[in-house]
Amino acid sequence: MLTRIEIDGFKTFEHFSLDLQPFTAIVGPNASGKSNLFDALRFLSLLAQVDIRTAMQDLRGLPEELFRQTATKSADCMSFAVEVLLERRGTDAFGRTYEIPAQRLRYELKLELKRDSDGSPRSVYVRDERCFPIARRDDRATYLKSQKINYNARISPFIRVNDSHDAIEIRQDGRQKHGRPISLSLTEASRTALSTVTTAEFPHLYALREALADLRFLEINPKAARSTNDRFEDRILKPDASNLAAVLAHLKSETATDMRPEGVLSDIAADLSSLIPSVCRLEVSNDVGQRQFSFSLGFADSLNFSSRVISDGTLRLLALLTVLDDPRRRGTLCFEEPENGVHEGRVPMLVEFLRNAAQVHAEGDDRPFQILLNTHSPKVMAALKDEEIVAADSVMTIDAETRAKSNRTRMRTGVASQSDLFDPEHYLTRTEVERLLQKPTDAA
Repeated sequence: MLTRIEIDGFKTFEHFSLDLQPFTAIVGPNASGKSNLFDALRFLSLLAQVDIRTAMQDLRGLPEELFRQTATKSADCMSFAVEVLLERRGTDAFGRTYEIPAQRLRYELKLELKRDSDGSPRSVYVRDERCFPIARRDDRATYLKSQKINYNARISPFIRVNDSHDAIEIRQDGRQKHGRPISLSLTEASRTALSTVTTAEFPHLYALREALADLRFLEINPKAARSTNDRFEDRILKPDASNLAAVLAHLKSETATDMRPEGVLSDIAADLSSLIPSVCRLEVSNDVGQRQFSFSLGFADSLNFSSRVISDGTLRLLALLTVLDDPRRRGTLCFEEPENGVHEGRVPMLVEFLRNAAQVHAEGDDRPFQILLNTHSPKVMAALKDEEIVAADSVMTIDAETRAKSNRTRMRTGVASQSDLFDPEHYLTRTEVERLLQKPTDAA
């Protein structure tokens, strides 16, 4: 779970920072930078898993276009920092279990674009990378104070740059914690040190890597969501929901009891019925001969409709509710325009479902689950609590030397009454947020 993100030099971000709640809704007009924030999170998630070139290829635009550009210059460096709450316990891909003494970490990364002699872009390398525990006294996430969280500020940094600034050192903190740090050259580092950690031999870094890898971006494709699935499909819903039938089948199998033969599918159907009253049941079919899973919805007129004819909006809601009602949910879910396919009168109920699904419990076997939305819907904003709103807009900046103008993304979390306002860079009223949503902008 992410509690804070800082970005500089990536797309429209300049000296940007944002504190995040377990349930956060980024509200703003088109072209205000909402999607760019999700792109930054997606990039960080990829950088924790693959090399820089592959991560950049999975984003929109050329690699050099990801660096901040203004009318007079282009940045050659971009930097990120995230503060995270990690699960206390876990298991790596080889079945090795671990428990970490420090659940609050800060991870920092700086990338540099290197150019040929003629100025053309050549490649992007890691310039700096660090990871260290957050002390209780330095923890900005005030909502965590009521949680039983492991802090250990006496632990040395897990990733640091050496004194010569030519290598990254990874400290061993597992069974070989007294061994010498692993040194990785910074000369032309084409991937992050974090991405090289693949086992619980480095429990804190493995947990951090898993937390960033668990950033999920739900971009439901109704055509894909309609498809039947074989039994070997992933049990975690894919971003396009193409394995929805298999996920529903596995959820039923894993949660069914004598008292509740449909298991959690009953909850999904009930929640869907709250948003679309004509829906009354959800059924999963298992074609043994074809080894295929499929699903259908039953409606109040006693008719059943297969996934092939269910509307796009209904499929989108079904996929979202499948994630929210999954007892295995974990990590951070990023979702754009949740209001699509929902009657405006039922938007408050959908927001309540999202709010209730987000949880911050960090003790025992509970897994923190965070939801980040972005929307330009006034109906969604009206259903949000003040502390859940992040207002996004684009503001003009003027270079002190060249006087050139450029736009940067600003996000403000201080929604408050007029009497509380004293810093317009960080605070604004609901009325001002509503004006932002009505502001005409060019589509991003």
